[in-house]
Amino acid sequence: MNDASPTRSRRMSAAQTAPARSRAAKTPGLAAKTPGLAEGGLEDDRPRNTAEAEVVKAAVRRYTRGEAIDMSDLAVELGVGRATLYRRVGNRDRLLGLVLADRTEYSFRRAQRDIRETGVPGIVALLNRFMTDVLDAEPLKIFVQREPLLFIRLATSMGPIETRSARLLGEVMATEQAAGRFTPWLPIPVLAEAIVRLGDAFMYAHLLGGPRRDLRTSLDVTSLLLDPAAAREAAARVG
Repeated sequence: MNDASPTRSRRMSAAQTAPARSRAAKTPGLAAKTPGLAEGGLEDDRPRNTAEAEVVKAAVRRYTRGEAIDMSDLAVELGVGRATLYRRVGNRDRLLGLVLADRTEYSFRRAQRDIRETGVPGIVALLNRFMTDVLDAEPLKIFVQREPLLFIRLATSMGPIETRSARLLGEVMATEQAAGRFTPWLPIPVLAEAIVRLGDAFMYAHLLGGPRRDLRTSLDVTSLLLDPAAAREAAARVG
């Protein structure tokens, strides 16, 4: 649209160029700080302003208690009308995507604290712990049982959940690359997104009508993506 005011345009420009926020890990091993990770065109996966963040925070509290996120109830809790609530968050799907993205980061950071390995082994160990924790999370089990089709749509589309997952994984890859412990053969955002989508295919196969998949197979394929040269060497030794 061409009727935006100069003030609004400057505000939008500043928001679009702001760097992604990250928290530094408190332990050695796989640190969480990002040394110049490219965004790769990923869409925004965080609340756009303080008002939206307040809504997400209230919705996260309901989610972690295993409660349904009803927009009318949420509006009452926040002391605003439904119309105001929708203006703040856009729609319920976006709100739920932001809630699940928030919990995704919580699980990822918690898994990150327990990993001591570095390089490719550390990345694979982190993904193993992260995916296991996600599937074991009781609030997620309740949500999936309540709204399975909505969860699949949110979790497997390139929205806040996958964007946050790819961003977090990309941060770890960039840190390991900067430390000289990992050499990506593709741009990090591309590689991170591919690995996230691979993990989704294995984690949620049973929700799409297929059998449950062994996460170890996903991790084996991830290892090949992270270090194809090592995989070729191993295959040559076997051959």
